[in-house]
Amino acid sequence: MIGLQFIAIIFALWMLYFSYLHYRRHEFTRTEFILWEVLWLGLTVVVILPHSVQFLLNAFSITRTFDFVVIVAIVVLFGITFRNYVLLKRLNNRLEHVVRQDRLDHRQ
Repeated sequence: MIGLQFIAIIFALWMLYFSYLHYRRHEFTRTEFILWEVLWLGLTVVVILPHSVQFLLNAFSITRTFDFVVIVAIVVLFGITFRNYVLLKRLNNRLEHVVRQDRLDHRQ
């Protein structure tokens, strides 16, 4: 288990660094940056101190910390997927409007 924990810690630290880089490049807002930093720091804490989430494991009748991490990851992925879908639909509608408007302008 130590090997997997080491890999998870390296991954979380790597993602902390990349989140910081995206923030410095102004690709993330401050809120997005804080959200991602909390997520990666939370993963690090759970990996280093798996008993720190024991109260959640007991509350939801989950036996292993890894199961908890996987469940949370799936929920987060569904949330991100939904957000991406909404943003993509919004972008598609805006693009369609601009193209139609441009086409109408060129007809005249």
